[in-house]
Amino acid sequence: MDIKELIALASVRSGKKKGELSREMGHDHETRLSKIATGRLKASTSEIAYLATMAKMNPIEVIAEIESQREPTLAKMWEGIRAQVQWHYS
Repeated sequence: MDIKELIALASVRSGKKKGELSREMGHDHETRLSKIATGRLKASTSEIAYLATMAKMNPIEVIAEIESQREPTLAKMWEGIRAQVQWHYS
C-alpha cells in the first residue's frame, strides 16, 4: 500500500471526506493531503498513524510498510519491527 491508497482507504472506511481528515490532523484544508497523495510532501509518522487508524488498520504495520517504500535501505529494520509487534488492531 502506498500513501495515496492509504488516504483513499481512510476516507472510505471512516466515511469522512479528505478535507475533514485533513482538518482533524490540524490542517486548514485538503491541500496538504493532496500534496502528500501526489508525493509533493512527505507525510509525517503521526499523519500516517492517524490515516491508518481512520482506515481501521494497524498503524505500526502501515508505518512500517510506507517507511520501507520510502527508504528501501531500511526495509529490513522495519520488517524486524513489524515482526516484534504483537499488537492486533480491531
